[in-house]
Amino acid sequence: MTILICLVVAYLFSAFFRFIGLPRVIGQIIAGLVLGIPVISSYLFNPQSLDVLSFLANLGIILLFYYVGLETDFRAFTQNVKKSISISLFNTMTPFLIGFFVMKFFLGFDTVASIITGVALSVSAQSISVDLLEELKILKTRLGNLIVSAGAVDDMIELVLVSVLLSFLHLAISNLTLFRLVFDIVLFLLLIIFARFVVIPSTMKFFDLEHSASARFMGSLIIVLFIASLSELLNVGALIGAMVAGMIIRQTIKKEVSIPDWEQADISRSIHTIAFGFLIPLFFVWIGVKTDVTQILPNLGFIFLLFAIATVGTVGGSIIAVMLAKGSFREGLILGFGLNPKGDLELVIIALALQSSLITPQLFAVIVVMSLLTTFVSPIVFKRLLINHKRTKA
Repeated sequence: MTILICLVVAYLFSAFFRFIGLPRVIGQIIAGLVLGIPVISSYLFNPQSLDVLSFLANLGIILLFYYVGLETDFRAFTQNVKKSISISLFNTMTPFLIGFFVMKFFLGFDTVASIITGVALSVSAQSISVDLLEELKILKTRLGNLIVSAGAVDDMIELVLVSVLLSFLHLAISNLTLFRLVFDIVLFLLLIIFARFVVIPSTMKFFDLEHSASARFMGSLIIVLFIASLSELLNVGALIGAMVAGMIIRQTIKKEVSIPDWEQADISRSIHTIAFGFLIPLFFVWIGVKTDVTQILPNLGFIFLLFAIATVGTVGGSIIAVMLAKGSFREGLILGFGLNPKGDLELVIIALALQSSLITPQLFAVIVVMSLLTTFVSPIVFKRLLINHKRTKA
């Protein structure tokens, strides 16, 4: 009954926000905030149902990272590669560094919390921008290609940042020595290379014998859970393992002529359906439920400070990079707001950090609301800027 109510409320809120032209994720998190109000949560949740919701949310995170790996297209980097790398470095590192220094040296937070906040301020959700580009039919234009290619490079830089941070979190949680962590990572990489060339191709061919979508889906789940479990045992972290599994499966299909290209689309479609249709909405609801709504009003100043750092850092960094590459201020402004929405990977990071007591419930609530603000404001501004740009070009 609890899962039923969570899904219904999440769908209604997300459908409303989609109707008014805003990302569904806003509605799903707000659904969690509403269900997390003490008067409601005391009737809806008990320790057992919260455990079930937490389990499904964690499974959703693994499939999210698997899907990110599966959809990572290295060929996208060849489009405007130099300009894209410059833009991505500026719009990622600027909010990260500003956020870290403000948290560490002005607000007095410890180093771990400052790094986590800096990364949360620097990552972006490019899929929101792509939807708007398609809606306005300018995805294939020069500006559209630049946003997509810069977003692709952004994704890679963010994946590196997130991977390093997840390893760092794992190190802090498990009290491993640095030598042991490096040894485990090297061993993990060697096993991954072996899996890429021996285990995964033969496994995928075996599950494809039936020519069944359900068999391919089961095979892909077995692979991702195996690699995620292996990476967890070797202290690398299950999420990095899930992401690597997605990348390996994509590359295996592209390189192995005996494995048809449509198999990747089949696997990707199946993962997308179960993840985004069931588990990931529950993850965002769980994020909302875990957010202490009583922390929002007393920390409005803090929330707007982080919102300003995220927006000024991302947009300002994009403008500087575009103008250094002989582009216009307007191009940089559009690009910056196109890459500014938050709402996926940084929520995973802070959820893990909260579970491990590396950040406080107060900071967790502040970053969640900051993410909602950027995801709410940025698409509105981005769409307006795109419409004006299209009129000017016309």
